[in-house]
Amino acid sequence: MTWRTSLAFVVLATLIMMFVGWLISNGLLPIRQTIEHSEAGLKFIQVWIQLAIAIGLVLPIIAFIAWFKRPEIRKIFGFYLLLIVIQIATEQIVSEVWLSSLVVVIGTLYTAFRVWQLWQGLQLIRITQERSQYRLVSSVLWLLLLFWSSNLLVLFTIAWPSVL
Repeated sequence: MTWRTSLAFVVLATLIMMFVGWLISNGLLPIRQTIEHSEAGLKFIQVWIQLAIAIGLVLPIIAFIAWFKRPEIRKIFGFYLLLIVIQIATEQIVSEVWLSSLVVVIGTLYTAFRVWQLWQGLQLIRITQERSQYRLVSSVLWLLLLFWSSNLLVLFTIAWPSVL
């Protein structure tokens, strides 16, 4: 969890996204240019997005503010929030000006990285934090890890089939 790691990931994810987008645009990859959800799938996605906002964004913001004076915890949630903001901005821009189906690619790349990020955060606080703080921070990180791991399942079972 460093600036270098975060920047390297953003650059790599952007290059992959641009390459996949180019392949889709030129008909070289069998992925639709738009997302086609069923009505039930669309309703589920709408609920899932609300859950993602509550668990994946609001909770980490609260944790970041609550433990701001703890450098290691601030670092974990700071890089987490930085990358989620970059992901949201990238998805918005790409879906507006290029291919909406690239949101699935972007979501998959960033979610996989986020799972790794959270796992690294758990390892970091286990080593550096006192026991009383460790339990609560660890619980928040485990909840986030469970949610984003579940998000990978949603991506592979609902989002990817909607673009293939």
